[in-house]
Amino acid sequence: MKIILKHTNNSHNKEEKYIDVFTFAIHILAIVLALVNLVFNYYLELTASIFFDTFIIISVILSIVIYFKYKKYALGAYISILGLALGISAALYFEGRLSFNFLYYFAIILSVPFLIKRNKNFTKHNYILFILVTTMAGITILMTPTYPIYQNLGPDGIYTKMIMNSIISVVTAAMFMVFSVYVGRNYFTSFLIDKKIAEREKDKRIVALTSLGHELRTQITSINGITQLITEQKNEAKPNKELIDQYATILNTCNEQMLNLVNDVLDIHKIESGKFELLEKPENLNLILNNISNQFKPLAEKKGITFKKEIDNNIANINLIFDELRLAQILKNLLSNAIKYTEKGTVKLKAHITNETETEASILFKVEDTGIGILKENYSKIFESFQQIKSETTDIYGGTGLGLSLTKTILSKMQSFIKIENNGDQGSIFSFQINFNKISEENTAQNIELILSDKNCLLQKNILIADDNKVTLLYANTLLKTYRANTFLANNGLEAIAQAKKHNNLDIVLLDLEMPELNGLEAIGKLKLLNPELTIIAFTANMPSEELIIKLKAHGFDDFITKPFKKEELIKTVYVNCQA
Repeated sequence: MKIILKHTNNSHNKEEKYIDVFTFAIHILAIVLALVNLVFNYYLELTASIFFDTFIIISVILSIVIYFKYKKYALGAYISILGLALGISAALYFEGRLSFNFLYYFAIILSVPFLIKRNKNFTKHNYILFILVTTMAGITILMTPTYPIYQNLGPDGIYTKMIMNSIISVVTAAMFMVFSVYVGRNYFTSFLIDKKIAEREKDKRIVALTSLGHELRTQITSINGITQLITEQKNEAKPNKELIDQYATILNTCNEQMLNLVNDVLDIHKIESGKFELLEKPENLNLILNNISNQFKPLAEKKGITFKKEIDNNIANINLIFDELRLAQILKNLLSNAIKYTEKGTVKLKAHITNETETEASILFKVEDTGIGILKENYSKIFESFQQIKSETTDIYGGTGLGLSLTKTILSKMQSFIKIENNGDQGSIFSFQINFNKISEENTAQNIELILSDKNCLLQKNILIADDNKVTLLYANTLLKTYRANTFLANNGLEAIAQAKKHNNLDIVLLDLEMPELNGLEAIGKLKLLNPELTIIAFTANMPSEELIIKLKAHGFDDFITKPFKKEELIKTVYVNCQA
Protein backbone atom coordinates (compact mmCIF):
# COMPACT_ATOMS: atom_id res chain seq x y z
CA MET A 1 0.00 0.00 0.00
CA LYS A 2 1.06 3.58 -0.63
CA ILE A 3 1.97 5.44 2.55
CA ILE A 4 0.36 8.86 2.81
CA LEU A 5 2.20 11.24 5.10
CA LYS A 6 -0.19 13.90 6.32
CA HIS A 7 2.44 15.64 8.43
CA THR A 8 4.87 15.59 5.53
CA ASN A 9 2.47 17.46 3.30
CA ASN A 10 1.79 20.01 6.01
CA SER A 11 5.47 20.75 6.60
CA HIS A 12 6.20 21.03 2.90
CA ASN A 13 3.16 23.24 2.35
CA LYS A 14 4.42 25.54 5.10
CA GLU A 15 7.82 25.81 3.40
CA GLU A 16 6.16 26.42 0.02
CA LYS A 17 4.13 29.24 1.56
CA TYR A 18 7.29 30.86 2.91
CA ILE A 19 8.94 30.52 -0.50
CA ASP A 20 5.92 32.09 -2.24
CA VAL A 21 6.14 35.04 0.14
CA PHE A 22 9.88 35.31 -0.50
CA THR A 23 9.30 35.09 -4.27
CA PHE A 24 6.92 38.02 -4.09
CA ALA A 25 9.42 39.88 -1.91
CA ILE A 26 12.15 39.32 -4.54
CA HIS A 27 9.92 40.88 -7.19
CA ILE A 28 9.19 43.89 -4.99
CA LEU A 29 12.89 44.23 -4.11
CA ALA A 30 13.81 44.19 -7.80
CA ILE A 31 11.28 46.95 -8.49
CA VAL A 32 12.56 49.05 -5.55
CA LEU A 33 16.20 48.66 -6.61
CA ALA A 34 15.34 49.50 -10.21
CA LEU A 35 13.49 52.63 -9.02
CA VAL A 36 16.50 53.68 -6.90
CA ASN A 37 18.77 53.22 -9.92
CA LEU A 38 16.30 55.08 -12.12
CA VAL A 39 16.25 58.09 -9.79
CA PHE A 40 20.04 58.04 -9.53
CA ASN A 41 20.42 57.75 -13.33
CA TYR A 42 17.92 60.56 -13.82
CA TYR A 43 20.04 62.72 -11.54
CA LEU A 44 23.14 61.87 -13.60
CA GLU A 45 21.18 62.31 -16.86
CA LEU A 46 21.98 58.78 -18.09
CA THR A 47 19.12 58.48 -20.61
CA ALA A 48 19.82 54.93 -21.83
CA SER A 49 20.14 53.59 -18.24
CA ILE A 50 16.80 55.21 -17.37
CA PHE A 51 15.26 53.25 -20.25
CA PHE A 52 16.88 49.99 -19.04
CA ASP A 53 15.63 50.52 -15.48
CA THR A 54 12.12 51.15 -16.83
CA PHE A 55 12.41 47.96 -18.89
CA ILE A 56 13.33 46.00 -15.73
CA ILE A 57 10.41 47.48 -13.75
CA ILE A 58 7.90 46.63 -16.51
CA SER A 59 9.31 43.08 -16.84
CA VAL A 60 9.04 42.42 -13.10
CA ILE A 61 5.48 43.82 -12.84
CA LEU A 62 4.45 41.67 -15.84
CA SER A 63 6.06 38.68 -14.15
CA ILE A 64 4.12 39.30 -10.91
CA VAL A 65 0.82 39.34 -12.83
CA ILE A 66 1.63 36.18 -14.82
CA TYR A 67 3.10 34.33 -11.83
CA PHE A 68 0.63 35.16 -9.06
CA LYS A 69 -2.61 36.00 -10.88
CA TYR A 70 -2.57 33.61 -13.84
CA LYS A 71 -0.46 30.92 -12.10
CA LYS A 72 1.87 30.59 -15.12
CA TYR A 73 4.82 29.97 -12.85
CA ALA A 74 7.49 29.01 -15.38
CA LEU A 75 6.62 31.83 -17.80
CA GLY A 76 6.55 34.38 -14.97
CA ALA A 77 9.97 33.24 -13.72
CA TYR A 78 11.54 33.41 -17.20
CA ILE A 79 10.16 36.92 -17.81
CA SER A 80 11.46 38.29 -14.49
CA ILE A 81 14.91 36.63 -14.61
CA LEU A 82 15.62 37.27 -18.29
CA GLY A 83 14.18 40.79 -17.98
CA LEU A 84 16.57 41.52 -15.09
CA ALA A 85 19.53 39.93 -16.90
CA LEU A 86 18.89 41.83 -20.14
CA GLY A 87 18.40 45.14 -18.34
CA ILE A 88 21.60 44.71 -16.30
CA SER A 89 23.58 43.59 -19.37
CA ALA A 90 22.51 46.69 -21.28
CA ALA A 91 23.25 48.99 -18.31
CA LEU A 92 26.63 47.30 -17.78
CA TYR A 93 27.60 47.84 -21.43
CA PHE A 94 26.75 51.55 -21.32
CA GLU A 95 28.14 52.22 -17.80
CA GLY A 96 31.32 50.13 -18.16
CA ARG A 97 32.89 47.41 -16.06
CA LEU A 98 34.01 49.88 -13.41
CA SER A 99 30.36 50.49 -12.51
CA PHE A 100 30.36 46.96 -11.03
CA ASN A 101 26.89 46.29 -12.45
CA PHE A 102 28.06 42.73 -13.19
CA LEU A 103 27.83 41.93 -9.46
CA TYR A 104 24.05 41.85 -9.85
CA TYR A 105 24.43 38.64 -11.85
CA PHE A 106 25.34 36.80 -8.63
CA ALA A 107 22.13 38.00 -6.99
CA ILE A 108 20.12 36.95 -10.07
CA ILE A 109 21.68 33.46 -10.13
CA LEU A 110 21.01 33.01 -6.39
CA SER A 111 17.40 34.12 -6.85
CA VAL A 112 16.62 31.57 -9.57
CA PRO A 113 15.66 28.67 -7.22
CA PHE A 114 13.20 30.93 -5.40
CA LEU A 115 11.48 32.12 -8.58
CA ILE A 116 10.94 28.66 -10.06
CA LYS A 117 7.92 26.78 -8.70
CA ARG A 118 8.82 23.52 -6.98
CA ASN A 119 7.22 20.95 -9.26
CA LYS A 120 8.44 18.12 -11.49
CA ASN A 121 10.12 20.62 -13.89
CA PHE A 122 11.91 22.54 -11.13
CA THR A 123 15.40 21.13 -11.83
CA LYS A 124 15.07 21.46 -15.60
CA HIS A 125 14.08 25.15 -15.46
CA ASN A 126 16.84 25.86 -12.94
CA TYR A 127 19.48 24.44 -15.25
CA ILE A 128 18.12 26.32 -18.26
CA LEU A 129 18.05 29.68 -16.46
CA PHE A 130 21.47 29.14 -14.83
CA ILE A 131 22.97 28.47 -18.25
CA LEU A 132 21.18 31.42 -19.90
CA VAL A 133 22.09 33.94 -17.19
CA THR A 134 25.70 32.69 -16.87
CA THR A 135 26.20 32.77 -20.65
CA MET A 136 24.65 36.21 -20.91
CA ALA A 137 26.84 37.48 -18.05
CA GLY A 138 30.05 36.07 -19.57
CA ILE A 139 29.40 37.48 -23.04
CA THR A 140 28.36 40.88 -21.68
CA ILE A 141 31.39 41.19 -19.36
CA LEU A 142 33.77 40.27 -22.22
CA MET A 143 32.16 42.73 -24.64
CA THR A 144 31.72 45.58 -22.16
CA PRO A 145 34.32 48.36 -22.23
CA THR A 146 36.18 49.17 -19.01
CA TYR A 147 35.06 52.78 -19.01
CA PRO A 148 31.50 54.03 -19.58
CA ILE A 149 30.22 55.10 -22.99
CA TYR A 150 28.54 58.07 -21.27
CA GLN A 151 30.67 61.19 -21.65
CA ASN A 152 28.98 62.95 -18.74
CA LEU A 153 29.77 60.19 -16.21
CA GLY A 154 33.03 61.38 -14.71
CA PRO A 155 35.35 59.69 -12.16
CA ASP A 156 33.12 60.72 -9.24
CA GLY A 157 30.01 59.27 -10.93
CA ILE A 158 31.85 56.03 -11.77
CA TYR A 159 33.10 55.72 -8.18
CA THR A 160 29.60 56.38 -6.78
CA LYS A 161 28.15 53.80 -9.15
CA MET A 162 30.76 51.24 -8.13
CA ILE A 163 30.16 51.75 -4.39
CA MET A 164 26.36 51.76 -4.72
CA ASN A 165 26.18 48.68 -6.97
CA SER A 166 28.71 46.77 -4.85
CA ILE A 167 26.82 47.36 -1.60
CA ILE A 168 23.37 46.62 -3.07
CA SER A 169 24.45 43.48 -4.96
CA VAL A 170 26.47 42.01 -2.06
CA VAL A 171 23.69 42.67 0.49
CA THR A 172 21.09 41.21 -1.89
CA ALA A 173 23.22 38.12 -2.60
CA ALA A 174 23.82 37.67 1.15
CA MET A 175 20.05 37.77 1.76
CA PHE A 176 19.50 35.03 -0.80
CA MET A 177 22.28 32.92 0.72
CA VAL A 178 20.87 33.26 4.25
CA PHE A 179 17.39 32.31 3.07
CA SER A 180 18.85 29.38 1.09
CA VAL A 181 20.47 28.06 4.27
CA TYR A 182 17.18 28.56 6.16
CA VAL A 183 15.12 26.72 3.54
CA GLY A 184 17.70 23.96 3.22
CA ARG A 185 17.80 23.42 6.98
CA ASN A 186 14.00 23.35 7.22
CA TYR A 187 13.71 20.94 4.31
CA PHE A 188 16.26 18.65 5.93
CA THR A 189 14.42 18.87 9.26
CA SER A 190 11.07 18.15 7.61
CA PHE A 191 12.71 15.25 5.76
CA LEU A 192 13.82 13.75 9.09
CA ILE A 193 10.32 14.27 10.50
CA ASP A 194 8.81 12.66 7.40
CA LYS A 195 11.19 9.72 7.73
CA LYS A 196 10.15 9.14 11.34
CA ILE A 197 6.47 9.43 10.43
CA ALA A 198 6.95 7.03 7.51
CA GLU A 199 8.67 4.51 9.79
CA ARG A 200 5.90 4.87 12.36
CA GLU A 201 3.24 4.43 9.65
CA LYS A 202 5.12 1.42 8.30
CA ASP A 203 5.27 -0.17 11.76
CA LYS A 204 1.56 0.47 12.30
CA ARG A 205 0.71 -1.08 8.94
CA ILE A 206 2.88 -4.13 9.58
CA VAL A 207 1.04 -4.68 12.87
CA ALA A 208 -2.30 -4.09 11.11
CA LEU A 209 -1.48 -6.49 8.27
CA THR A 210 -0.38 -9.11 10.80
CA SER A 211 -3.69 -8.61 12.61
CA LEU A 212 -5.53 -8.76 9.28
CA GLY A 213 -3.83 -12.06 8.49
CA HIS A 214 -4.86 -13.36 11.92
CA GLU A 215 -8.45 -12.20 11.44
CA LEU A 216 -8.69 -13.78 7.97
CA ARG A 217 -7.13 -17.05 9.14
CA THR A 218 -9.60 -17.12 12.04
CA GLN A 219 -12.56 -16.71 9.67
CA ILE A 220 -11.15 -19.24 7.16
CA THR A 221 -10.56 -21.73 9.98
CA SER A 222 -14.14 -21.23 11.15
CA ILE A 223 -15.50 -21.64 7.61
CA ASN A 224 -13.41 -24.76 7.09
CA GLY A 225 -14.52 -26.25 10.42
CA ILE A 226 -18.21 -25.50 9.92
CA THR A 227 -18.10 -26.83 6.34
CA GLN A 228 -16.69 -30.12 7.60
CA LEU A 229 -19.35 -30.32 10.34
CA ILE A 230 -22.10 -29.78 7.75
CA THR A 231 -20.55 -32.48 5.54
CA GLU A 232 -20.46 -34.90 8.47
CA GLN A 233 -24.09 -34.20 9.26
CA LYS A 234 -25.05 -34.76 5.62
CA ASN A 235 -23.35 -38.16 5.77
CA GLU A 236 -25.31 -39.18 8.85
CA ALA A 237 -28.11 -41.67 8.36
CA LYS A 238 -30.52 -39.16 9.91
CA PRO A 239 -29.08 -35.64 9.44
CA ASN A 240 -30.00 -33.18 12.19
CA LYS A 241 -31.72 -30.40 10.20
CA GLU A 242 -31.75 -28.04 13.17
CA LEU A 243 -28.02 -28.50 13.66
CA ILE A 244 -27.35 -28.01 9.95
CA ASP A 245 -29.37 -24.76 10.02
CA GLN A 246 -27.32 -23.59 12.99
CA TYR A 247 -24.08 -24.40 11.17
CA ALA A 248 -25.32 -22.59 8.06
CA THR A 249 -26.06 -19.47 10.12
CA ILE A 250 -22.55 -19.52 11.61
CA LEU A 251 -21.05 -20.11 8.15
CA ASN A 252 -22.91 -17.09 6.75
CA THR A 253 -21.74 -14.95 9.69
CA CYS A 254 -18.08 -15.96 9.14
CA ASN A 255 -18.46 -15.18 5.45
CA GLU A 256 -19.88 -11.72 6.23
CA GLN A 257 -17.06 -11.00 8.68
CA MET A 258 -14.41 -11.94 6.15
CA LEU A 259 -16.08 -9.83 3.46
CA ASN A 260 -16.18 -6.86 5.87
CA LEU A 261 -12.43 -7.20 6.46
CA VAL A 262 -11.66 -7.26 2.74
CA ASN A 263 -13.95 -4.29 2.07
CA ASP A 264 -12.25 -2.27 4.82
CA VAL A 265 -8.79 -2.89 3.34
CA LEU A 266 -9.98 -2.00 -0.17
CA ASP A 267 -11.75 1.12 1.06
CA ILE A 268 -8.79 2.51 3.00
CA HIS A 269 -6.84 2.41 -0.26
CA LYS A 270 -9.66 4.24 -2.07
CA ILE A 271 -9.77 6.88 0.65
CA GLU A 272 -6.01 7.49 0.45
CA SER A 273 -6.11 7.64 -3.34
CA GLY A 274 -9.01 10.12 -3.27
CA LYS A 275 -11.47 7.81 -5.03
CA PHE A 276 -14.00 7.40 -2.26
CA GLU A 277 -17.61 8.07 -3.30
CA LEU A 278 -21.20 7.54 -2.19
CA LEU A 279 -23.66 5.78 -4.49
CA GLU A 280 -27.16 6.59 -3.27
CA LYS A 281 -30.31 4.83 -4.43
CA PRO A 282 -33.71 3.81 -2.98
CA GLU A 283 -33.22 1.28 -0.19
CA ASN A 284 -35.22 -0.46 2.52
CA LEU A 285 -33.60 0.76 5.75
CA ASN A 286 -35.78 -1.39 7.98
CA LEU A 287 -34.78 -4.56 6.10
CA ILE A 288 -31.09 -3.60 6.20
CA LEU A 289 -31.17 -3.00 9.96
CA ASN A 290 -32.92 -6.32 10.55
CA ASN A 291 -30.41 -8.16 8.34
CA ILE A 292 -27.48 -6.61 10.20
CA SER A 293 -29.07 -7.53 13.55
CA ASN A 294 -29.59 -11.11 12.38
CA GLN A 295 -25.96 -11.29 11.30
CA PHE A 296 -24.48 -10.06 14.60
CA LYS A 297 -26.89 -11.70 17.05
CA PRO A 298 -25.24 -15.17 16.69
CA LEU A 299 -21.78 -13.62 17.15
CA ALA A 300 -22.87 -11.98 20.40
CA GLU A 301 -24.62 -15.09 21.68
CA LYS A 302 -21.53 -17.18 20.88
CA LYS A 303 -19.60 -14.98 23.38
CA GLY A 304 -22.41 -15.16 25.94
CA ILE A 305 -23.42 -11.53 25.27
CA THR A 306 -27.01 -10.33 25.00
CA PHE A 307 -27.77 -8.64 21.68
CA LYS A 308 -30.70 -6.21 21.54
CA LYS A 309 -32.12 -4.03 18.80
CA GLU A 310 -34.41 -1.03 19.18
CA ILE A 311 -35.64 0.09 15.78
CA ASP A 312 -38.30 2.79 15.47
CA ASN A 313 -41.45 1.20 14.03
CA ASN A 314 -42.00 4.21 11.76
CA ILE A 315 -38.76 3.47 9.87
CA ALA A 316 -40.58 0.64 8.08
CA ASN A 317 -43.12 3.16 6.74
CA ILE A 318 -40.76 5.61 5.03
CA ASN A 319 -38.87 5.30 1.75
CA LEU A 320 -35.30 6.63 1.77
CA ILE A 321 -32.40 7.18 -0.61
CA PHE A 322 -28.92 6.33 0.67
CA ASP A 323 -25.79 4.27 0.08
CA GLU A 324 -26.76 0.92 1.57
CA LEU A 325 -23.23 -0.50 1.32
CA ARG A 326 -21.64 2.40 3.24
CA LEU A 327 -24.29 2.67 5.93
CA ALA A 328 -24.10 -1.07 6.52
CA GLN A 329 -20.31 -0.79 6.63
CA ILE A 330 -20.53 1.82 9.40
CA LEU A 331 -22.94 -0.19 11.52
CA LYS A 332 -21.05 -3.46 10.97
CA ASN A 333 -17.76 -1.86 12.02
CA LEU A 334 -19.32 -0.41 15.16
CA LEU A 335 -21.11 -3.63 16.07
CA SER A 336 -18.05 -5.75 15.34
CA ASN A 337 -15.97 -3.59 17.70
CA ALA A 338 -18.70 -3.60 20.33
CA ILE A 339 -18.89 -7.39 20.38
CA LYS A 340 -15.12 -7.84 20.15
CA TYR A 341 -14.39 -5.57 23.15
CA THR A 342 -17.30 -6.76 25.30
CA GLU A 343 -16.69 -9.84 27.46
CA LYS A 344 -20.03 -9.82 29.25
CA GLY A 345 -23.21 -7.81 29.31
CA THR A 346 -25.13 -6.33 26.39
CA VAL A 347 -24.63 -4.88 22.91
CA LYS A 348 -27.48 -2.75 21.53
CA LEU A 349 -28.30 -1.42 18.06
CA LYS A 350 -30.71 1.52 18.13
CA ALA A 351 -32.30 3.58 15.36
CA HIS A 352 -34.87 6.32 16.02
CA ILE A 353 -36.42 9.04 13.88
CA THR A 354 -35.62 12.42 15.44
CA ASN A 355 -37.25 14.65 12.82
CA GLU A 356 -39.38 14.07 9.73
CA THR A 357 -40.82 16.25 6.98
CA GLU A 358 -42.42 15.47 3.63
CA THR A 359 -39.04 15.34 1.91
CA GLU A 360 -36.53 14.41 4.63
CA ALA A 361 -36.09 12.22 7.69
CA SER A 362 -33.39 12.52 10.35
CA ILE A 363 -32.47 9.24 12.03
CA LEU A 364 -30.24 8.81 15.07
CA PHE A 365 -28.23 5.57 15.19
CA LYS A 366 -26.59 4.25 18.34
CA VAL A 367 -24.39 1.26 19.12
CA GLU A 368 -24.06 0.67 22.86
CA ASP A 369 -21.91 -1.87 24.68
CA THR A 370 -20.77 -2.80 28.18
CA GLY A 371 -17.18 -3.50 27.11
CA ILE A 372 -13.74 -2.22 28.05
CA GLY A 373 -14.57 1.44 27.44
CA ILE A 374 -12.33 4.06 25.88
CA LEU A 375 -10.28 6.68 27.69
CA LYS A 376 -11.28 10.25 26.77
CA GLU A 377 -7.73 11.11 25.74
CA ASN A 378 -7.94 8.32 23.13
CA TYR A 379 -11.19 9.51 21.54
CA SER A 380 -9.46 11.26 18.63
CA LYS A 381 -6.71 8.63 18.20
CA ILE A 382 -9.03 5.69 17.55
CA PHE A 383 -10.30 7.35 14.36
CA GLU A 384 -6.84 7.31 12.78
CA SER A 385 -6.00 4.54 10.31
CA PHE A 386 -4.33 1.47 11.85
CA GLN A 387 -5.02 2.57 15.43
CA GLN A 388 -6.26 -0.16 17.74
CA ILE A 389 -8.27 0.05 20.93
CA LYS A 390 -6.67 -0.35 24.35
CA SER A 391 -8.03 -0.02 27.85
CA GLU A 392 -6.32 0.64 31.16
CA THR A 393 -6.30 -3.05 32.06
CA THR A 394 -6.04 -4.86 28.73
CA ASP A 395 -3.61 -5.20 25.87
CA ILE A 396 -4.52 -4.55 22.25
CA TYR A 397 -7.42 -6.77 21.27
CA GLY A 398 -6.36 -7.11 17.62
CA GLY A 399 -8.16 -6.10 14.47
CA THR A 400 -6.95 -4.08 11.51
CA GLY A 401 -7.44 -0.63 13.04
CA LEU A 402 -9.30 0.49 9.90
CA GLY A 403 -12.97 0.30 10.88
CA LEU A 404 -13.34 3.52 12.86
CA SER A 405 -11.17 5.50 10.45
CA LEU A 406 -13.44 4.40 7.60
CA THR A 407 -16.52 5.10 9.69
CA LYS A 408 -15.42 8.68 10.29
CA THR A 409 -14.66 9.23 6.60
CA ILE A 410 -17.92 7.73 5.36
CA LEU A 411 -19.96 9.81 7.82
CA SER A 412 -18.09 12.92 6.71
CA LYS A 413 -19.21 12.16 3.14
CA MET A 414 -22.76 11.81 4.48
CA GLN A 415 -22.51 15.27 6.11
CA SER A 416 -22.47 13.69 9.56
CA PHE A 417 -20.03 12.86 12.35
CA ILE A 418 -19.63 10.23 15.06
CA LYS A 419 -19.95 10.93 18.75
CA ILE A 420 -18.51 8.84 21.61
CA GLU A 421 -19.90 8.72 25.15
CA ASN A 422 -19.08 6.65 28.19
CA ASN A 423 -21.81 4.14 28.98
CA GLY A 424 -22.08 4.67 32.71
CA ASP A 425 -19.29 2.96 34.64
CA GLN A 426 -18.38 0.66 31.79
CA GLY A 427 -18.62 0.47 28.03
CA SER A 428 -19.16 3.02 25.27
CA ILE A 429 -21.90 4.56 23.17
CA PHE A 430 -21.17 5.41 19.52
CA SER A 431 -23.84 7.54 17.89
CA PHE A 432 -24.40 9.47 14.65
CA GLN A 433 -27.32 11.14 12.94
CA ILE A 434 -28.03 11.15 9.20
CA ASN A 435 -30.47 13.30 7.25
CA PHE A 436 -32.05 11.12 4.56
CA ASN A 437 -33.98 12.23 1.48
CA LYS A 438 -37.40 10.61 1.17
CA ILE A 439 -39.10 9.42 -2.01
CA SER A 440 -42.65 8.39 -2.81
CA GLU A 441 -43.44 4.68 -2.62
CA GLU A 442 -44.42 4.36 -6.28
CA ASN A 443 -40.95 5.51 -7.40
CA THR A 444 -38.92 3.08 -5.34
CA ALA A 445 -37.98 -0.56 -5.06
CA GLN A 446 -38.67 -0.45 -1.31
CA ASN A 447 -41.07 -3.40 -1.45
CA ILE A 448 -38.24 -5.90 -1.70
CA GLU A 449 -39.72 -8.02 1.09
CA LEU A 450 -42.92 -8.40 -0.92
CA ILE A 451 -40.94 -9.21 -4.05
CA LEU A 452 -38.86 -11.87 -2.30
CA SER A 453 -41.96 -13.43 -0.76
CA ASP A 454 -43.45 -13.98 -4.24
CA LYS A 455 -41.76 -17.06 -5.67
CA ASN A 456 -43.39 -16.36 -9.05
CA CYS A 457 -42.06 -12.81 -9.43
CA LEU A 458 -39.75 -13.91 -12.29
CA LEU A 459 -42.14 -16.45 -13.78
CA GLN A 460 -41.30 -17.23 -17.43
CA LYS A 461 -38.61 -14.54 -17.60
CA ASN A 462 -35.79 -15.67 -19.90
CA ILE A 463 -32.44 -14.87 -18.34
CA LEU A 464 -28.95 -15.58 -19.69
CA ILE A 465 -26.16 -15.86 -17.11
CA ALA A 466 -22.59 -15.50 -18.44
CA ASP A 467 -19.75 -16.05 -15.96
CA ASP A 468 -16.56 -18.11 -16.01
CA ASN A 469 -16.77 -18.72 -12.24
CA LYS A 470 -18.61 -22.02 -11.76
CA VAL A 471 -19.72 -21.19 -8.21
CA THR A 472 -21.19 -17.80 -9.22
CA LEU A 473 -22.92 -19.48 -12.16
CA LEU A 474 -24.40 -22.18 -9.91
CA TYR A 475 -25.43 -19.68 -7.22
CA ALA A 476 -27.16 -17.22 -9.58
CA ASN A 477 -28.79 -20.00 -11.58
CA THR A 478 -30.20 -21.68 -8.46
CA LEU A 479 -31.59 -18.41 -7.05
CA LEU A 480 -33.24 -17.38 -10.32
CA LYS A 481 -34.79 -20.80 -10.83
CA THR A 482 -36.20 -20.58 -7.29
CA TYR A 483 -38.20 -17.59 -8.53
CA ARG A 484 -39.41 -19.52 -11.61
CA ALA A 485 -37.15 -17.88 -14.20
CA ASN A 486 -36.00 -19.71 -17.33
CA THR A 487 -32.20 -19.60 -17.29
CA PHE A 488 -29.49 -20.18 -19.90
CA LEU A 489 -25.81 -20.48 -19.02
CA ALA A 490 -22.55 -19.40 -20.66
CA ASN A 491 -18.93 -19.64 -19.48
CA ASN A 492 -17.53 -16.76 -21.55
CA GLY A 493 -18.47 -13.96 -23.93
CA LEU A 494 -18.42 -16.15 -27.04
CA GLU A 495 -20.81 -18.65 -25.47
CA ALA A 496 -23.05 -15.78 -24.36
CA ILE A 497 -23.32 -14.52 -27.94
CA ALA A 498 -24.06 -18.04 -29.17
CA GLN A 499 -26.81 -18.43 -26.56
CA ALA A 500 -28.28 -15.03 -27.48
CA LYS A 501 -28.44 -16.09 -31.15
CA LYS A 502 -30.08 -19.37 -30.16
CA HIS A 503 -32.63 -17.75 -27.80
CA ASN A 504 -33.85 -14.51 -29.35
CA ASN A 505 -36.51 -13.91 -26.68
CA LEU A 506 -34.19 -13.09 -23.78
CA ASP A 507 -35.42 -10.57 -21.17
CA ILE A 508 -32.18 -10.10 -19.22
CA VAL A 509 -28.49 -10.92 -19.65
CA LEU A 510 -26.26 -11.11 -16.55
CA LEU A 511 -22.80 -10.54 -17.99
CA ASP A 512 -19.53 -10.90 -16.07
CA LEU A 513 -16.94 -8.25 -16.99
CA GLU A 514 -13.87 -10.48 -16.63
CA MET A 515 -14.16 -13.65 -18.71
CA PRO A 516 -11.72 -15.56 -20.93
CA GLU A 517 -11.88 -15.52 -24.75
CA LEU A 518 -14.26 -12.54 -24.80
CA ASN A 519 -14.92 -10.39 -21.71
CA GLY A 520 -18.13 -8.59 -20.85
CA LEU A 521 -17.03 -5.18 -22.11
CA GLU A 522 -16.26 -6.70 -25.49
CA ALA A 523 -19.27 -9.02 -25.64
CA ILE A 524 -21.91 -6.38 -24.88
CA GLY A 525 -21.41 -4.61 -28.21
CA LYS A 526 -22.09 -7.83 -30.15
CA LEU A 527 -25.09 -8.65 -27.93
CA LYS A 528 -26.57 -5.19 -28.53
CA LEU A 529 -26.14 -5.68 -32.27
CA LEU A 530 -28.28 -8.81 -32.03
CA ASN A 531 -30.92 -7.00 -29.97
CA PRO A 532 -30.52 -3.26 -29.21
CA GLU A 533 -33.41 -3.39 -26.71
CA LEU A 534 -31.89 -6.24 -24.68
CA THR A 535 -31.39 -5.39 -20.99
CA ILE A 536 -27.85 -6.27 -19.90
CA ILE A 537 -26.68 -6.21 -16.28
CA ALA A 538 -22.97 -6.31 -15.41
CA PHE A 539 -21.50 -8.72 -12.89
CA THR A 540 -18.44 -7.02 -11.37
CA ALA A 541 -16.07 -7.75 -8.51
CA ASN A 542 -14.94 -4.09 -8.55
CA MET A 543 -16.05 -1.80 -5.75
CA PRO A 544 -18.83 0.47 -7.09
CA SER A 545 -17.74 4.00 -7.97
CA GLU A 546 -18.93 6.88 -10.14
CA GLU A 547 -16.10 6.14 -12.56
CA LEU A 548 -17.24 2.51 -12.89
CA ILE A 549 -20.88 3.51 -13.45
CA ILE A 550 -19.91 5.98 -16.18
CA LYS A 551 -17.77 3.31 -17.84
CA LEU A 552 -20.57 0.73 -17.74
CA LYS A 553 -23.15 3.17 -19.12
CA ALA A 554 -20.78 4.17 -21.91
CA HIS A 555 -20.54 0.50 -22.96
CA GLY A 556 -24.33 0.10 -22.88
CA PHE A 557 -24.97 -1.70 -19.57
CA ASP A 558 -28.35 -0.99 -17.99
CA ASP A 559 -27.39 -1.87 -14.41
CA PHE A 560 -24.77 -3.72 -12.37
CA ILE A 561 -24.52 -6.22 -9.51
CA THR A 562 -21.45 -6.23 -7.29
CA LYS A 563 -19.84 -9.53 -6.32
CA PRO A 564 -20.23 -11.13 -3.90
CA PHE A 565 -23.97 -10.54 -4.00
CA LYS A 566 -26.84 -11.65 -1.80
CA LYS A 567 -30.12 -13.18 -2.86
CA GLU A 568 -31.99 -9.95 -2.13
CA GLU A 569 -29.73 -7.88 -4.35
CA LEU A 570 -29.83 -10.29 -7.29
CA ILE A 571 -33.58 -10.84 -7.28
CA LYS A 572 -34.40 -7.15 -6.69
CA THR A 573 -32.09 -5.95 -9.50
CA VAL A 574 -33.37 -8.52 -11.99
CA TYR A 575 -37.01 -7.90 -11.02
CA VAL A 576 -36.76 -4.11 -11.28
CA ASN A 577 -35.08 -4.34 -14.71
CA CYS A 578 -37.71 -6.81 -15.92
CA GLN A 579 -40.40 -4.28 -14.99
CA ALA A 580 -38.63 -1.35 -16.70
